[in-house]
Amino acid sequence: MDDERWERAAGTIAAAMEKAVEQGRRRRAKVERERAKARASATDYEPGIVTFIDVLGFRAMLSNRPAGEIHEIVLSLREFTTPEVEHFSRMKEVRLSSRAFAESVSDAVVRVRVFNTQHSDGAFFQELLDLLHIQIQCIDHGVFIRAGVAIGDVHVGVNGAGPVFGPAMVRAYDIESGEAIYPRIVVDDAAYEQFLSDVRLHNEDHDLDEEADYVNGLLRVGEDGTRFIDYLAASESEFDTFEGYIAFVGRHADPIRQNLSQVHKPRIRRKYVWLARYHNEVISNIRIRFESGELSATDLRTAFGKEATELLAELVVKH
Repeated sequence: MDDERWERAAGTIAAAMEKAVEQGRRRRAKVERERAKARASATDYEPGIVTFIDVLGFRAMLSNRPAGEIHEIVLSLREFTTPEVEHFSRMKEVRLSSRAFAESVSDAVVRVRVFNTQHSDGAFFQELLDLLHIQIQCIDHGVFIRAGVAIGDVHVGVNGAGPVFGPAMVRAYDIESGEAIYPRIVVDDAAYEQFLSDVRLHNEDHDLDEEADYVNGLLRVGEDGTRFIDYLAASESEFDTFEGYIAFVGRHADPIRQNLSQVHKPRIRRKYVWLARYHNEVISNIRIRFESGELSATDLRTAFGKEATELLAELVVKH
């Protein structure tokens, strides 16, 4: 190869190397921009649905239960309340649809579901349904929880690494500690009103009436005007069979009876009396459905060997 051809070849190689170096520089610059954007976003508030959860009677547990048992309760609560971890290859996927994050300290858990996303997947309904499932799992382990749900500004970090703080977290804590009172998950009135008006909280494939029907199917308004998740009644649709649901209602009754039979301070006893009344209201509504013919007693008789009226009477909690 003559000198001229060598020079052309060397020039081509040098140009290719320069191009590769430039492409690499651009890629690194793009990554740095995305990281800088992520760091900037991580320091900002964003709109979120915040739930502050606490275990009922945890202080009493510290006095009368062994550390190993309390350890299992705390671990179970964390397991039930922690969403599955999602991994994303690109930054723009991080807020593709609503995501839930959780942070826990001792018996308290803070859940945050962000909803200012590219797609609206019914974040409010999704979070309430998750909370319903959390209550079902806790009850199956003999644990009752109390919580407050609020909507507002919160810091959670792009990938949920936290720390979690902000006005919405304060509001959720205030509801849990001062307004829930009983073992229930209370939804802030302002949060419910925002759900009705904020399309980011709706499923983009549903109109408002349809979305409201889904949400209202999970909620109940108590005698004191407080809106809370109607977990005992709403959980019926989460079981494959009605007999499975009735068995769950029976498991709900057991810890209530156990605690009512124990000596508690009046303030604590009132919480279990409230649970008993709520439980019995659900039983009464089931009985009405049998009496009206909406439900058939045949399956219950086959599954439990008892008439519906007898079985439901056994499920009532005296207080």
